[in-house]
Formats: sequence, structure tokens, C-alpha cells
Amino acid sequence: MYSYLYSLDVFIYQLINLSYHNIFLNNLALLICYFGVTFVGILIAIFLMIFGDKRSKKISIILLISIIITYCVTGLIKYVVLRPRPFTQLTNYVLLTSATDPSFPSGHTSNATAVFYVLSREYKRYWLMIIPIIVGLSRIYVGVHYPSDVFFGFIVGFIIAYVVDYIFHKKFMGEN
Repeated sequence: MYSYLYSLDVFIYQLINLSYHNIFLNNLALLICYFGVTFVGILIAIFLMIFGDKRSKKISIILLISIIITYCVTGLIKYVVLRPRPFTQLTNYVLLTSATDPSFPSGHTSNATAVFYVLSREYKRYWLMIIPIIVGLSRIYVGVHYPSDVFFGFIVGFIIAYVVDYIFHKKFMGEN
């Protein structure tokens, strides 16, 4: 069963990673990756804290807590699982950037999911959840993650942001 799942992972990885590459798409993918950087989520939270109304300030707290927990949990999972990056295991790939930490789960995807889940839920802009999907695809396209890394990064970020958002609203805002 594991070999079948790994083969499927490699097949989808190569389908996306070995797809059409040109300077525009390569640079676009590298730019999109930045939406998953922890620092970007923190900047969004700080922006809401400084320039937002009272509600936005509360949302910035949910955002910061979600980002911190997601970062810690993702890092813990990475160093428990210790999955090598695809470019260290495969011979047929395009590599546009590199990474030195373990591959599973995708930290960029988990972080982007946590950030944009909170923003999409709190501001009722559900289309924002497209961003973590695009971030995850970009991580495969640039060569640093398997699809399963991205999928589980999405799950980790979603669960953490959902729980933090739920607890915050239940305990601190008196909502059901």
C-alpha cells in the first residue's frame, strides 16, 4: 500500500513539477510561495492590529495565535517524520529554490491555510481559501514538496486555525 501511495505522490509531483516552465511562471510561482511564509502572516496580523477597528484587532490576535501554533506543530511533525525533500530522492525534477528542513508537512501550505482560513471566516471572504491551494501547488511546481506534504500541510493549518478560531469565539467573545 505504501509503495502505491508513494508512486502516486511521485507521479503527481512530476506532473506538476515537470509541467511547462518559463521565466514568467517560474517567477510567479516563487512569488506565490511568499504567501506561505510565517513572516507574511505576522505582517498581516500586525497591520490589522495597528490600522484595524476593534473587531480587526481581535482578529489579529486569532491570527497570531493560529500562526504561532501552526508554526510549532508543523515544525514538530517535520522533525518527527523526517521525510526527505523530493529533490534529494528523485532524479527527474525541476528545482527553482531549495530547502534544508524536512519535507512533511509543507510549512508554507500550513501557514497559508491558517492565515487565510482565519481571514476568510472572519471577513466572510471565502474565496481567500484559494490562496493556500495555490501556495501548495507552487511548492510542488518549484520542486520542494510532494503533493502529500502539501495536502497534510493544508489539513494541519486548517485544523489549528479552526480550533483556535472556535475557542476564541466561544471563550472570549461569548459566541456559540
